[in-house]
Amino acid sequence: MKEFSNQQIKQFNEYLPGVKSYLDALEHQDLWWTTVAMVGKINNENIDPQLLVSVVETQKEFQNLRDIMMQSLVNRYLNQASSEMTLNAQASIDMIIRNLFERTADVGFLATDDDLVEFLTKEQVTEQEQTFIEHRIQEYVAKYSVYDDIVLLNPQGEVRAKLDENNPVTISSDPLIQQALRTQEAYIEIYRHSDIFPNKTQSLIYAKRIENQGQAVGVLCMSFEFSEEMEGIFNTLIKETPGYELMLLDESGKVIAANTETQSSLGKQVTEPRQDTAPKMSAQGLEFCTLTHGYQGFKGLKWYGYAKAGYQTAFQKGKEEASIEVEINHDSSIYLHDLEEMNLKVSTLLLIVILNGKITSLKRDVKAFLPVLDSFQDISQNIQEIFDDFIHHIHQVLVKTIITKVEFSASLAVEVMDRNLYERANDCRWWALNSTFRELLTKHAESTTLQVQETDELHKILKYINDLYTVYTNIMLYDARGKILAVSNPDESHLVGTQLPQQSVITDCLKLDSTQKYTVSKFEQTDLYSDRHTYVYHAPVKHWEQPNKNVGGIALVFDSEPEFKAMLQETEPKYLNKEINEATHCLFTTPAGEIISSSSDRFSVGQQLVLPSSLKELPNGKSGAIEWQYEGKKCIVGYKLSEGYREYKVNDGYQNDILAMVITFIE
Repeated sequence: MKEFSNQQIKQFNEYLPGVKSYLDALEHQDLWWTTVAMVGKINNENIDPQLLVSVVETQKEFQNLRDIMMQSLVNRYLNQASSEMTLNAQASIDMIIRNLFERTADVGFLATDDDLVEFLTKEQVTEQEQTFIEHRIQEYVAKYSVYDDIVLLNPQGEVRAKLDENNPVTISSDPLIQQALRTQEAYIEIYRHSDIFPNKTQSLIYAKRIENQGQAVGVLCMSFEFSEEMEGIFNTLIKETPGYELMLLDESGKVIAANTETQSSLGKQVTEPRQDTAPKMSAQGLEFCTLTHGYQGFKGLKWYGYAKAGYQTAFQKGKEEASIEVEINHDSSIYLHDLEEMNLKVSTLLLIVILNGKITSLKRDVKAFLPVLDSFQDISQNIQEIFDDFIHHIHQVLVKTIITKVEFSASLAVEVMDRNLYERANDCRWWALNSTFRELLTKHAESTTLQVQETDELHKILKYINDLYTVYTNIMLYDARGKILAVSNPDESHLVGTQLPQQSVITDCLKLDSTQKYTVSKFEQTDLYSDRHTYVYHAPVKHWEQPNKNVGGIALVFDSEPEFKAMLQETEPKYLNKEINEATHCLFTTPAGEIISSSSDRFSVGQQLVLPSSLKELPNGKSGAIEWQYEGKKCIVGYKLSEGYREYKVNDGYQNDILAMVITFIE
């Protein structure tokens, strides 16, 4: 527990009226105690002097308890504010890094796209070929809508194709091009101004050379819609903690992104870049700066998440609708027994003083001292009532901290899930357009047996994709009858030639009439995932010459068990109290209560929960916190029902509501 000076305690009183009211009440009792003690000294004739010494010593115990109570209460408020700030700053950087991890795979895959490679090998192209490649790029961004532009350049920096017609670039002298051509790294990532995208002040670019038979034929540059993405992240976080200043800092500590309230700080240095372990306190308020935790080893550019708030904002009560009345029972593992025992000690000491005083007064017939003892008895009763209320208040602050954390974590968890699965929907649709897949599946559909080398080529491409996109246990191509033709996972090559399970999903997939459409299996057990629960994403593979005809499909087996668990563990609330951490469990469920993932062994995947009525039929995006009795135990539950991300589950035709729940048992 952090120790504060009396001056600091009084400073916090300005923002914490609850603390001030208790401090005023206790100081009043302390002053009255001193006054009564002075009266006692005047009327101490024939009274044992040790009795007055006991009065003074007991007053010191009371003052010590008062100070401890004040320290504890302020620390509770500070812990609540610090937790919110830490979560905001960490989420700001971790959410964007999770997104950018996907971009590193994108640039690696698109740079090997057969159509792009073939296009760049030609010195002269026809108008039809130019239109085809531009359409190819448009198709890509139609799926991965996080890009605002894609540019293909030859090794001399001449633009061969681009997405944005308003981008005036025709030739570039950016050193990025030569860097991409020469580097041994898998890709280049930069954030700065570039003449490749001259309309933008700063660009977040992913670049990679494009090769043909070992020779560089060009460079692929993908411009990520950084400002729009950060605005979405900040808006998500600010919903839960309005008034915070959220920023992303570059390696030098300059602001590269900020929420609306701090847009004016862009380009300015607001603090030194650092890795804080806890929020720093200043005269103005709290601030926290942090590096990313990373995702699957990827940490991106050396950026920092930064959050700042004045004490008035940091200590505010938050949303009224999040407040619920929950009592912490005396036998709860998080009940503050130590404070109660100290309170009892002071009350007992004062009671002993009063009893000894009355006995002495009666023995020595000193009736003049009895009113003094009666006053001490009144003081004792008043102090007892104040401290009882005080302890209850501290418990309520603890409850409010739990409420805030579980609701915030639930919102964060389902946001991360939607963002992740958005990528899965993109992947299956884009990979289904691979020209080699389309040509060979068309050949197979026309009753022509694929040669061994052709099947090997399918395996090779699928494996290359799976090595880049590691969230899948297998990626499969199947024909119009659902027979598996090729797989990405060599350990599952025995599946080739067998019938793909979940026939109804395959039927739905092969009926899809657009390259923008996809279908997903229910979250259920499948042989494709060792009889465990997962989602399998499907998209149709189009006929090479008849784009309205489907000749098969691609199936992506999502590695749901570790991926979902990692999302829950990364977003779960952290408490100073070990018992509360151990009593907290994070879940993804269906709206009907079937568990999709759990952060602990107490709840298992596939288990059916009987959800409280208030969590049934929630509107999308609804979040909050409730009290719940689960298996006879009282708990606080933070929740949010998914609302989608960008077009995913919003207007792409896919419906799959997920409920995130963070459960903290308080008894």
